[in-house]
Order: sequence, then structure tokens, then C-alpha cells
Amino acid sequence: MSPSDHAHPDLTLADYLAVVRRHKWVILITTIIVPLTAYFVSAQQAKVFSASSEVLLSRQDIGAAVTGIPNASSYSDPERYATTQAALARVPEVARRAIARAGVKQKFPYELLESSSVSPRDNADLLRFTVRDGDPEQAASLATAYGEAFTAYKLETETTNIARARKDLEARLRELRQQGAAGSDVYRNLLEKAQDLRTIELLQSRASVVRPARVAAQVEPTPRRNAMLGGILGLVIGLAIAFVWNAVDRRIHSTEEVERALGLPLLARLPRPRRRVRGDERLAMLDDPSEAIAEATRRLRTNLELANVDKEAKTIMITSSVPFEGKSTTIANLAVALARSGRTVALVDLDLRQPAIADIFNLRGVSGITDVALGRIEVEDALTAIRLPVPLSTPTAGPSVGTAYGRLRILPAGPLPPSPGEFVGTQAVSRVLQELRARHDYVLIDAPPMLAVGDAMTISTRIDAILVVVRLGVANRPMLGDLARGLEASPAHKLGFVLTGVDDHERYGGAGYGYYVKSSRTDDETPALREVKTSRH
Repeated sequence: MSPSDHAHPDLTLADYLAVVRRHKWVILITTIIVPLTAYFVSAQQAKVFSASSEVLLSRQDIGAAVTGIPNASSYSDPERYATTQAALARVPEVARRAIARAGVKQKFPYELLESSSVSPRDNADLLRFTVRDGDPEQAASLATAYGEAFTAYKLETETTNIARARKDLEARLRELRQQGAAGSDVYRNLLEKAQDLRTIELLQSRASVVRPARVAAQVEPTPRRNAMLGGILGLVIGLAIAFVWNAVDRRIHSTEEVERALGLPLLARLPRPRRRVRGDERLAMLDDPSEAIAEATRRLRTNLELANVDKEAKTIMITSSVPFEGKSTTIANLAVALARSGRTVALVDLDLRQPAIADIFNLRGVSGITDVALGRIEVEDALTAIRLPVPLSTPTAGPSVGTAYGRLRILPAGPLPPSPGEFVGTQAVSRVLQELRARHDYVLIDAPPMLAVGDAMTISTRIDAILVVVRLGVANRPMLGDLARGLEASPAHKLGFVLTGVDDHERYGGAGYGYYVKSSRTDDETPALREVKTSRH
């Protein structure tokens, strides 16, 4: 799998849940604040009441029944007819008449139209007139008056042409009577038509208010409903913020992200080490082997050896993406753990930019690998043996009580060369590493961060395997992508990675759990075990 495949994996449900857990406070805050805000704002709003009346639409064609001539409009689509009548009710003249009927003062037709609605009922020849107002009685009065004004206006529009035609016929009949032609056939025909028009006008169907508005119900504000909707909206907003935040956040937050980015197995999670004591780096494997970080280091030692079963690597370089990820402390503890398990270990400091091994083991001013490479001193003379704490006496300790299991020797950096990148690539350094490899079970090499300088890539061509240290909160996704590409280009085996700076709740089994051996010694002997003792080999 290529680094690009690791950098752009398919997200799973667990990944989404991890994002939710990581930003749970953002989601929780928005889910609480938004509904509370919606409730408070709604509670401050003015009350609004709604009342409705219903008008029955009649589509009976009286004219066709009287004259025998069908009206095409009577056979139109009922839904279209109802929609047309609802639109007719929205003309300003109807609103003006409704206001006059209700006796409401200081209200204009456009205000009534803005605060009302007319809609046809489904599967019924009914129009519903709804009016909203701050006064419940006025809302009910306007709703009823609105329906009545519409019925009168509708009848007036439908009978206007009939009344005009009848008036024209009556005027013609008067003219005939004045001319003395009252007994003519023309007069009788016109009189018959005038009577038919009058009958049609009187029998013209009229819409009627079948349900007047009596009680107005409060429709605004609705604090509880708005709060529930605000809760849903707040949850959606919180989730959106969380996932947008996660998309723009380049930091690494979980072990799974590191595994996907590097394509390497996790060997151990190491908690944060304690602070320095008296200016020296506190090394858990020497200072207090019962600490949680010491137990995690022993787990790292075991997993490292299991991962190295087939590879049989002896020279192992430890690196990271950038500084301050804890690689030097990790490799120092690992070296002690391997030595205490019966291995002969050489720890070499090839971080010639910022060497730290000498400070950790309090070896300031001693010769180092640069002295050996320049021929100033032999390898054997430059190595410094570390006296390991003897095992505490236990009932099952047997004959090994008071003896160190293995041997740990340190080769510090020595005087820093002017060109560290060129120095680590020299044959002299390669010969030193080969000599150490021949004399030890493991040669651990503290190398510079891979992304900071090119020294680590140069060293990786001269060793057997690489161990990577990643610290949460320091390394980010682009860094791990570049680190994965660098590791892929290296010919050395990749054993896995170590996660440092892990909080207590992220470690296996929780915080404070481990196996401890009680010491039979008195408390005044304890400080002797807390001192790092060194001697020249």
C-alpha cells in the first residue's frame, strides 16, 4: 500500500464516532445554546392569534337550467375552480370590504392581506379564510367578515353582466311602449327575455359562510416547539462544526490515524514522562522501574522482539517526523529494558544536531562517535557502561539476586562536526556501526527527525531496521504523509511505531494498573536505586 493510500483512507463508522467524541463539547454546547436561545427569543415575541372561517362554493348553473344553454365554465376542473376563487378572494377590494364589515379602524387592506390566507379545502368545495391578529376577538371578527365580503363580491361579479343585459332590455321595452308597439311580437319576445334574465339574476347561486370564526387560538409564539426545533438545529450545527473542524484540523488525534498514515503496526503507547529532576532527564527504567512508563517500555521491548523475529535486525534506528516527540527518552528507556532482559546493548547517539543521550545518562564531556570516527579513540574505549539497578530481592528471585541480567553501553555524540549530514554518511561511521553490531545483540541508534534534516535517510542505508516515534499533538497529517513517503524510500525494515505522550485514560487497562514487587529494603535505601551510576568500561 502506497503512502497516498494511507493518507486518503475510506472513513468508517468508527472514524465518524471518533470525530463526535473528540468534539463532543462543541456538539453539546450548540445543542444546549440554540434551543435555549430559541425559547428565550420566542418568549419575548408578541402573541399572535389565528381564527378561520369557511365558505361553501356553489357551482350550480341556474342560467343553463332556465335557458337550456349549458355554460362551459360549470364543467371546469373543481380544483382549478376552487383555486381561482381563492385567488379572487385576495383582491384588495375584498379586503377593504372585510375591514368595513368588521368595523376595524386603522387597518389597511394590504395589512389584512399580509396577515391572512385563503386556501381551498382538499376534496371539498370549501374555502378557508384564516386571519392572524394580536387581538383574538378582532382576529375572529375579521375572519368571518372576510368570508362574508368574499361571498358578496363573488355574487356581484357574477351578476353584473346579467343585470346590465336586463337593464338594456327594459330600456328597449320602454321605447317600444312609447312608440305604441306594446302589442307587437318584438315587444313580447323582448319582454320574455327580460323576465328570464330577471329570474336568472334572482336565482343566481351565492357562496355562503358555512362556518364563521368564533374562537381564535394562539399560534405565536411557540417557545416549546421552537426549543425542540432549536435542539435539532443545534445538534445539526454542532455536528457540522465538528466535521468541518475535523476537516481543517491537521493534527493527529488517534492511534488509528497514525496506523493508516504510516502503514505500520503499533508497538506500544508510552505516557508522558515525569519532569526533570535536578536538571537531569528522569529515566523511568533506571529511576523507578515500577512506573507506568516503565511497564509500557517493557511492553515495547517485548513487541519489538516479536516484530523482529523474522527480520533478525541488530542495528535499529529510532526517528520521528519532527523534534520534541520523545524519541531520545524512548530509545534510552528501551535500551535499559533490553539490557535488563539479558541482552548486550549499545546505544549510539547519531543525532548530531541536538544530541540528548549524554544528558539523559549524565555523560557530559566524555568521548563520542565523532572521536572514534576521527581516530582519536578506539570504539571500546569510547563506550561507557551503565551500571543497571540490581533486581530487588523477592521470594522467587533465586540465584540471580543482586546481578544485572545484561549489559548496556553508551556511545554519545561527542564533539559536533560542522557538517553532520556529510559526517553520518562517511565510511568511518559505517565501520563503527559494523564493529558495534558484531559485539552486541542490539545496536540502538538515536537519529535526527526524518523531516527536519536528511541525516536519518542517510543513516537508514547503513542499518537493519527503523523504529518510529510519534507524539500526539505534535505530528500532524501532512507530516505523517511525508514521513510515510520517506520510510517507503528507505531500504531498512520498518518494525513499527511508538505512540508517546499518551494520557492515562488512553493506555491499556487504564491508569495506575500494573504489577509491582515489594522491596524488602528500608526507605532509606531507596534513593540509592534512584541514582544513575556510570563507570568507564
